[in-house]
Amino acid sequence: MTQLKRRWPAEWEAHAATWMAWPCRTEIWTNGLEKAQLAFAEVANTIADYEPLFMLVKPEHKAFATKKLSSSITLVEMTIDDSWTRDTAPIWIAEDGKPLALDFQFNAWGNKFSPFDNDAKVADNIINYSGIQSRQIDMVLEGGAVHSNGQGTILTTKECLLNANRNPSMNQQQIEQVLLEQFGAEQVVWLEKGVAGDVDTDGHIDNIACFVEEDLVISQNCDKQSENFAIYEENRQILRENNLKLVEVSEPEARYEGELRVPLSYINFYIANDAIIMPSFDCKQDDEAKSVLTDLFPHRTIHQINANEILVGGGGIHCITMQQPQI
Repeated sequence: MTQLKRRWPAEWEAHAATWMAWPCRTEIWTNGLEKAQLAFAEVANTIADYEPLFMLVKPEHKAFATKKLSSSITLVEMTIDDSWTRDTAPIWIAEDGKPLALDFQFNAWGNKFSPFDNDAKVADNIINYSGIQSRQIDMVLEGGAVHSNGQGTILTTKECLLNANRNPSMNQQQIEQVLLEQFGAEQVVWLEKGVAGDVDTDGHIDNIACFVEEDLVISQNCDKQSENFAIYEENRQILRENNLKLVEVSEPEARYEGELRVPLSYINFYIANDAIIMPSFDCKQDDEAKSVLTDLFPHRTIHQINANEILVGGGGIHCITMQQPQI
C-alpha cells in the first residue's frame, strides 16, 4: 500500500462521525418541508445505529427535529440555507497521521440557488465546532464531485469540475494539481459526464460512479434507448484505460419531469460503519440493486431506504451525508 503524507481515506474506512443538515429551503421541497424532514430523519436514525451523527439544524426547526431524531444524534444549531452536507461540509483527510479538515469554497453549484452565504460558511462553522485543524483552499469544490479509493486515486467528472460556473480562471491541469496536492493523491481519473438530467450539480461523480474497493468501481448500465447509454460506454472505456475494474447495476427505470430525465441513481448510496444506506425508488430494479450491494459488501448490513422524497430536492442519500473519517 502506498504511504502518503496526506491521504484522503476511502468512505469504507472507519468513521468518527457522519454530518447531516435538517431540510430548511422550503422552495425546493415541493411535496412539503415536513416530508423531506421525515425522509432525512429515516436516513439519520439508521446511520446513528452504527456511528455518531451530528445534525445541523436551524434554531426554529430544532423542536421538530428533536421529536423525529434518535436521542443519540447530536443537534448542532447553525444558520444554514440548505441541507446538502456532502457539498458544504469540510472534507477530512489525514496529514502526517492527524486529521485535517479541507475547507474548499462553495458557490451553490455555480450560483444556481440563492441565498447561499450561510452554506458557504458551513465548513468553517463545523471546523470551529469540532476544533480540528483545517486548511482553507481557494477553489470551488463540492464533496459530491470527487471520490477517493483511499490509496491515491481521485475519481471525478469533467462535466462538473471543468464547468465555467465553478472555477473559470482554472484549466483542467490547474484543477488537477490542486486535487493531487491537497488530497495527497497520485492520479485523477476524469470521466466525461455524470448521469443524464443531473443539471443541479452539473454531473456529480457520486451519482454515476464510486469506488467500492481500491481498484473496483461501481456504476450503472442500461439499454440502448436510455439517455445514459453513450455516457456509460465512454466511462467504461476510461476506467479500462486506467486499469480500474467495473461492476454494474441496472439503472432505475426512466422518470421524467417535462422532457428532462430525473437523475435517479443507485450509486448515490452511503457507506457507514458496518452498514450501507442505499436508495430505493419504487422501481422494478430496486431488488437487483440491493442484491448487487449485498454481494459487494458481505460484512455490512444493507439498509434500503425510499429516496423519492430526497430526490424531490435534487439529490440522494450520499448527497445529504458527509463522513468524518476516524484518524
